[in-house]
Amino acid sequence: MIAILLYLIGLVSAVVTVVVVGFEAPAIYAALSSAYASGLPNVLPALGKVAAGLGWALAPFLGGLLLMGFARIMILLGSINRALRGPA
Repeated sequence: MIAILLYLIGLVSAVVTVVVVGFEAPAIYAALSSAYASGLPNVLPALGKVAAGLGWALAPFLGGLLLMGFARIMILLGSINRALRGPA
């Protein structure tokens, strides 16, 4: 039961982070598009600025994925334990 709750918390964290970053996508696209239109040497600084602006999203997204992975391992170990016990 706890593993399922941890999995759901991780899933919500990862999905909410992706949705919030998605709301910023039009501004990111406009900045990168204008940097590309103004010349290829301006693209790398624009990419750096975008990466610095999205730095906050790395921790909740990776944390959610790690929490989901840990919960899946707990679920797998629980099912192995139940299978090894045999029929009740």
